[in-house]
Amino acid sequence: MEESEFNIRVLCLRDKMFRFARSILNRRDEAEDVTHDTIEKLWRRREFLDGCRDVEAFAMTSLRNGCYDRLRRVRPLAGDTFPFLAAEAEDERAEAREIVAKAMARLSPKLREVLHLKDIEGYATHEIARMLGVEENQVRTILSRARRGLRETIEKMDYGTNDGRY
Repeated sequence: MEESEFNIRVLCLRDKMFRFARSILNRRDEAEDVTHDTIEKLWRRREFLDGCRDVEAFAMTSLRNGCYDRLRRVRPLAGDTFPFLAAEAEDERAEAREIVAKAMARLSPKLREVLHLKDIEGYATHEIARMLGVEENQVRTILSRARRGLRETIEKMDYGTNDGRY
């Protein structure tokens, strides 16, 4: 794979990869490091990418694996999650993002990962299944559990409503 093709097929994913890494790691600096490392690894293996059917799925899977490797080595401190959110949200939208981020941080990494890919990155269920190496119905089940867990967590935080919506 030539440099120009690598730029088109891989480097264009950098922002998406960073957001995904940040959703798993909950730390901007760690997400930047893992994203950079993953892109470097992909560059070194660019000849392999020529034969790859879905470069994006391969890149996102490589990134996810790198994130989990990092989590096994370095655990974030308890009060160190979501430092990128403003301490004092001035509008309802910022406050809602903060509430959702705190609730998502309480989900297991697998639930948080699938929820992020689907609802934030906008991947289709079949794409998520391919990235994670699971069946589509497993993705739907995980999504259902993640959304239920998110809703219950927000309600426990006393931000939700009693009618089952948030």
